[in-house]
Amino acid sequence: MNPKLYIRISEVFFAISSSSFLFIPKSNFNGRNSQQALAYMVGVLFWFGLLVGMCSIILLNIKRRKARYRKHRFPGVLCFFSSKKAKVCDVLMAFSLILFLTFKHFFGLYHSLSLALLALSVLLIYMHSILNGNNYAYAFQKGVWK
Repeated sequence: MNPKLYIRISEVFFAISSSSFLFIPKSNFNGRNSQQALAYMVGVLFWFGLLVGMCSIILLNIKRRKARYRKHRFPGVLCFFSSKKAKVCDVLMAFSLILFLTFKHFFGLYHSLSLALLALSVLLIYMHSILNGNNYAYAFQKGVWK
């Protein structure tokens, strides 16, 4: 499988994982059946998206290690500003985290806007880890994959 596809799969499933926070305001384990179903769906979406996204990254990591490719000394989660896309993502991540903490302080965690900013922050943390990592550099080498 093309390494770019592994990256795209992980991006989609990490987006599913982070979007699970958007359903929290309408979910309630002690509420009506639909609210209870949403409460379970929050957990299922979060963990399913996270696990499938991580599996995709792990499979790509195995492929990259077999090719003995390494551009960065540290894992992506510990690297910053390693490419143009990563710079944009890192700045947006910092900005969204500051906004989330500000809105959480003034409106509380369970306010819809706070949860939307939490979902965005989590997605940008996932993307930060991908865009700054060796697996992304391997998958998007210039002129190697079509």
